[in-house]
Amino acid sequence: MLQCLSFNSSTPSPRNLPPPHPLSPHSQEEEQTPTPSTSPNVSREYDLAVQAPSFNEIRTMIQTPHQPNHFEIQQQEQQNADIEDDEDSHHRNILTQVLQPNPNSVRETLANAKPESTLTRLVSSYFDHSETTSHLCLNLIDTVNRAREMYKPIFDLISVLPTDCSSLSQPQCDTAYDLFIKFNLHDNPFIFPHFNTLRNSFSDLKHQIQLDRRKCRHRIRLFRNATVGCGICVLATVSVGVVTAVVVATHAFSIGFAAMVPYCIPFQKRRKMKELARLKQLDAAESGTFVVNHVNTIDSLVDRLQTAVEGDKAYVRFALERGRDRHPIQEVIKQLRKTQPIFEQLLKDLEQHIYLCFNTVNKARDALLKEISLHQTVH
Repeated sequence: MLQCLSFNSSTPSPRNLPPPHPLSPHSQEEEQTPTPSTSPNVSREYDLAVQAPSFNEIRTMIQTPHQPNHFEIQQQEQQNADIEDDEDSHHRNILTQVLQPNPNSVRETLANAKPESTLTRLVSSYFDHSETTSHLCLNLIDTVNRAREMYKPIFDLISVLPTDCSSLSQPQCDTAYDLFIKFNLHDNPFIFPHFNTLRNSFSDLKHQIQLDRRKCRHRIRLFRNATVGCGICVLATVSVGVVTAVVVATHAFSIGFAAMVPYCIPFQKRRKMKELARLKQLDAAESGTFVVNHVNTIDSLVDRLQTAVEGDKAYVRFALERGRDRHPIQEVIKQLRKTQPIFEQLLKDLEQHIYLCFNTVNKARDALLKEISLHQTVH
């Protein structure tokens, strides 16, 4: 994210500078030419999604800090819980509010389904993957907040420093140097190795759903042909009964078969309706797997932010290695001021895509659970 520092003749040789950190193509466009990277229709759909009430509701629920009640305060005082456990518990509380339908509703609905059926196994896997996705999104929101806290002291200082970095005084450089020390102590928050696992899970699930959909469509065609065949048998049986009335045995068999055919047609129709309901559930589950598109976008933004932080840390270390020398500090401040708006925009973009991912997951979960409930009500 950072470009090479430009030092004058009084600075160390360029060989001593940290390796150049080129801007990503998107960031270069932001700095140079504001050429839109998406079509107007896609941009409009994105704007509408961001302005949707459901998007704002999700953002409000996640951003609003949890207010503990009296019992929770007492419990917290009595227990010296581990920080990681507290964070997981907090995430579970948020998920019960943000994730819709909530996990309890899903479990209650699936409890009435056949546990050994392939369909139940597939839709259960989808709901599990969607919860995993939402949990990852909550972790990323925490990461964005940590990144802002990590950069805030330096950005606050930059906002009050003179625009001309060459005019910085030694006390100002000393203040910046002290902040650089604290900044360098932070690990890069954008280290997330879970995206590939999540992508593979959705890819495998989609493949299994598509296989089951093909089998389901094949069975529907068979039932349709069987129903048509039963209708033909009715006509043929009646004809045989009239034409061969003199043949008693044939006539008796035809009458008996004709009596059974009316029961065959409703049976085939019921089987066909069940398969159609199954197909709708599979379609809804497959549509839910397209949330992986949001996951890919989020992964790309996280990767760019990870690279950006590494670049900033490299320049900060460069200044720290040269002590309190004013010129390296001035040049690093100049570089951080230049890249600050790009970094902040990336954080904002990541936040928005996280909320959009939540919104997409909720819509897919709701559509699938409605299909399941409808099927259980009908049958």
